[in-house]
Amino acid sequence: MRHAHTVAQVRAAEEASPDLASGVLMQRASHGLAQVVIDLLGGAYGRRVVLLVGSGDNGGDALYAGAALARRGALVEAWLLADRWHEPGLAALRRAGGRVVLRSA
Repeated sequence: MRHAHTVAQVRAAEEASPDLASGVLMQRASHGLAQVVIDLLGGAYGRRVVLLVGSGDNGGDALYAGAALARRGALVEAWLLADRWHEPGLAALRRAGGRVVLRSA
């Protein structure tokens, strides 16, 4: 059985964290997400991963996780679904070799 936290639980933990403003929390979340994907896929190298990226910090988590996966040899494609996105996360994904697809209007 898989366990998941509610949005309210996640927000409460974020608000209680002094690491939120420094970006440390986002890095931890994205590395955890990347590890879950690696575990589910049985590895990263040679796997294809498509990110559906919205705006805000959740999109940033996905982009940073995608960058971590790309550095481990996954072929990562990020579909940007919102009108704005997390710029530092997008830059990290591009540096790692990820491909970016903009939503068509």
